[in-house]
Amino acid sequence: MDLQITYTPDDDGVLKANIPQRNKEWALGFIAEHSVKEPVQIAAVVQEGHDEILAAIAPLTDAQAKQKPSDDDWSVLDAMAHVVTTKQVCAGLCGSLAGGSRPPGIGPEWEEEAAQDGITNVTFETLAAAREAAETVHRQLLGTISELGSANLDVSFKHYIFGPMNAREWAVFQRIHDGDHIAQIRAMAEALTKGR
Repeated sequence: MDLQITYTPDDDGVLKANIPQRNKEWALGFIAEHSVKEPVQIAAVVQEGHDEILAAIAPLTDAQAKQKPSDDDWSVLDAMAHVVTTKQVCAGLCGSLAGGSRPPGIGPEWEEEAAQDGITNVTFETLAAAREAAETVHRQLLGTISELGSANLDVSFKHYIFGPMNAREWAVFQRIHDGDHIAQIRAMAEALTKGR
């Protein structure tokens, strides 16, 4: 599920995300297909991504997970911090949107690329800490997903690439997001474990 997102500077030098149209259409189709399913089926789809992320980091040592391919890149621990942050955001969004409102303090300014892309509000020093945090927030997300059977689907929150999404769609988006970072983490892990 590598979305092949690239970044190019705009006229002001601010990096903007670009996604191939076919990948965007595929992701939107995936979200549409799975968001109408029963909560237990949505949870199973989200679980797949979570399991793949944990499998991708399994062969790494803490020292490897701290290494950055270059100064401008994330380390595996940086990527995990972003994945965990996004799971936290998705759990909060799904819960609030399902109840018919936006999370408190989350206004239109949070629907812009600058507020969403690459957000990270945690840091990890070890893979064990990253795994534990990922497991904790994943359980919270699954708990929220289990309540989506009676979700309000009229209230949405805009993703800067995929547009407005309701609670069910944001839940499925987590699988798309995990998939995109699985490819990134696998590539880093492969490079880091060569010649071991």
